[in-house]
Amino acid sequence: MDALAASSAGPKKRVAVVGAGIGGLAAAIRLAATGFEVEVFEKNAQTGGRMGRLEASGFSFDTGPSLLLMTDTYRELFRSAGRDLDDYVRLVPLDSDYRVTFGDGDALTIRRTLPELIKELERIEPGVTPRFYRFLEDACHKYRLGRSEFVERDFARARDFFGLRNLRLLLKTKALGNYYRQVSRFFQTEKLRQAFSLQTMYLGLSPFEAPAVYSLLPYTELAEDGLWFPEGGMYSLVEAMERLATELGVRFHMNSQVEEISVSKGRARGVRAAGEEIGADAVLANADLPYAYRELLGGTADGDFRLRRRERLRYTASAFMLYLGVDGKLADMVHHNFYLSGCYRENFQAIFRDRRLPEDPSFYAVVPSKTEPRMAPEGMESLFVLVPVPHIGPEVDWGRDGDAFKEKVYGLLERRCGLDRRRVVYEKVRTPPDWHDEYNLEEGAAFGIGHGILQVGYFRPPMVSKAVEGMYFVGASTRPGTGVPLVTIGARLVADRIRREVGSL
Repeated sequence: MDALAASSAGPKKRVAVVGAGIGGLAAAIRLAATGFEVEVFEKNAQTGGRMGRLEASGFSFDTGPSLLLMTDTYRELFRSAGRDLDDYVRLVPLDSDYRVTFGDGDALTIRRTLPELIKELERIEPGVTPRFYRFLEDACHKYRLGRSEFVERDFARARDFFGLRNLRLLLKTKALGNYYRQVSRFFQTEKLRQAFSLQTMYLGLSPFEAPAVYSLLPYTELAEDGLWFPEGGMYSLVEAMERLATELGVRFHMNSQVEEISVSKGRARGVRAAGEEIGADAVLANADLPYAYRELLGGTADGDFRLRRRERLRYTASAFMLYLGVDGKLADMVHHNFYLSGCYRENFQAIFRDRRLPEDPSFYAVVPSKTEPRMAPEGMESLFVLVPVPHIGPEVDWGRDGDAFKEKVYGLLERRCGLDRRRVVYEKVRTPPDWHDEYNLEEGAAFGIGHGILQVGYFRPPMVSKAVEGMYFVGASTRPGTGVPLVTIGARLVADRIRREVGSL
């Protein structure tokens, strides 16, 4: 039903959206395009949530997600509103701007074309080609089935997930096996095992604990769609979504902290923001799920989320971030750079098992000005550094340990990236407490709730409250999971539920 048909059928139903992250924006677009009146309340000054933009001293930084994959999800979002994504933002394909540097200094450049990539792989592991093709075939199978049967489905009932067909698929694809062991079946050298397992870092997971289904991640980079970068930076995609939402009539309330979701007689009735009550037929929370249940719903849906057992939930890693403006060019770096620890397994064990800062961290460094020169003044570079670290816990005191860890990271940048610290003319640091304070992320976990076997599919917190009618959720900590494409898919699933359940009232 389009917006014209909806308006002629009677008064529009109103949806209040709490949070203007990617999930909130994408859902708002879909709801407004099908005739709902949508109001979005965002506590910060800009939309996008973790996918933000920092501008200072002539430098521009994307503050969160920096890898653009599965672009069909964004194209489909714009098509759902009768628009073409290309009319709003230009996506640039990346060729060889992705490099993995191992602990011994050897490096692997991931190429967009298979012949070039095969040459690189054979240099590291002679004879690997047939095994690499089998890896791609297996990953493709997981991608196709995982996406259609698990990621893009709303498991409203247990039998939707535990049906005989789904169980057969899980067994056939070994999707719930161990990711690192799965990758190791195809590669004999530790270097290639690392190169094709590090992608779990995109989700804040350890490859030694993640389900094997996530081998779909390197497949999306290598064969499905490849890597892209929006002209102007990742935040240009957010701006495109905000522009489309505004065109469709979505109203944004920025710097507007939602204090409470109003619940009466077991139903969500709206929100209270800045002391004002705003009524709604449904509420969609794009705030982090544990925060939404505890702070916005006031524990009224305690049994729904089993908040009293929240200590049993497992969270993703957090991230120590440096946003650096550098005077001069970083000749030894490309756009996307992964620097892996010489103690690869021990690095993940420190973060996920011991909950302490790693002695020899792996890290990810992005130089977006390599692709988009406008993100730095002429002759300079913008450098974004992400170091996976534990979420907030007793083993790390950032007030005590933060400065020493920053010095360690600078030392790594000097030794491994060729950075001359004296050329750094701008610096901003973000630690797990900042993720917690700025985005209300539980435990400061930058990627939300984890994706262990007991926290995926039907086991992941649902998008629809069972205890509060008219209450819905979207974002990294609900289904289908974390990562910008998955959250965008989740926005479609939850918007469909709202249309079915609220539109029929």
